Amino acid sequence: MKKLSVLLILVLALSIFAAGCSDGSNRDYLNMGFVPMMDADALVENVEPLAEMLSDELGMEVRAFTATRYVGVVEALGSQQVDFGFIPPMAYILANQQSDAEVILTALNQHGEAFYRSQFIVREDSDIQDFEDIKEKTVAFVDPSSTSGHIFPHAHLKDFGLEGDQDFSYHFAGGHDSALQLLLNGDVDVATTFVDARERYAEDFPTALDETRVLGYTQDIPNISVTVGSHLDSEMQEKIQQALLNISEDPEGKKLLIDLFNQHGYVEADDKDYDVIRTTAKLMDIDLEAQ
Repeated sequence: MKKLSVLLILVLALSIFAAGCSDGSNRDYLNMGFVPMMDADALVENVEPLAEMLSDELGMEVRAFTATRYVGVVEALGSQQVDFGFIPPMAYILANQQSDAEVILTALNQHGEAFYRSQFIVREDSDIQDFEDIKEKTVAFVDPSSTSGHIFPHAHLKDFGLEGDQDFSYHFAGGHDSALQLLLNGDVDVATTFVDARERYAEDFPTALDETRVLGYTQDIPNISVTVGSHLDSEMQEKIQQALLNISEDPEGKKLLIDLFNQHGYVEADDKDYDVIRTTAKLMDIDLEAQ
């Protein structure tokens, strides 16, 4: 009797495990994944109206899934637990590399652009006039894993023949606002931030625009992507793409996307649009799986 009970428990456990691992090919709903842009529970609740709109557009239920780490959505796309997701450029490259996931859309910012850039800021009275002048100076980056606050600006300096620690010293400030503060305090000679952090943090640093100037910008960085799992056929991928385009053009849907993610629409995208991420990651010797 005891052996029979153990066997029954094992059968039940395997059944539950199998149900939890069912792939996208045998479900009558779609899972939509998000990176942790805010508290996971709050995000799932907040995106419910978007899930309902997509359900209406696609004619099938769409459910929201939020990972606790960026790589969580990447793994879920690969294991078919998530069918499509809103993920940053670095995460997209990893998802494509690991499971052939494909980008179908790139988000637009308030200016209708599918990209953003980093800026280099110096004090207004600085003797730094071009990038070569950064040699033997001190730079404030944001965080080792920050695309606009470290990876792209550091790669930009490499393009000018400047190697960190060798040609200039640097610190990680911990945030875009903190990098700006280090510059205003005179603790560093250069700060790197997104464009334009001085306006975003004008309330905290009201003199920043007057006391600093922009030395230059990095190349364009693709915005956040909508990426679909390779397990979905091309017809379903196109349906998801068109459904999101329709929602972004609908007044109610457009407002929802702006309120949720500050996304002002989408443009169709393909894998080549993100080659700049691959090139930069290689230049910086970045382990994408460790991001």
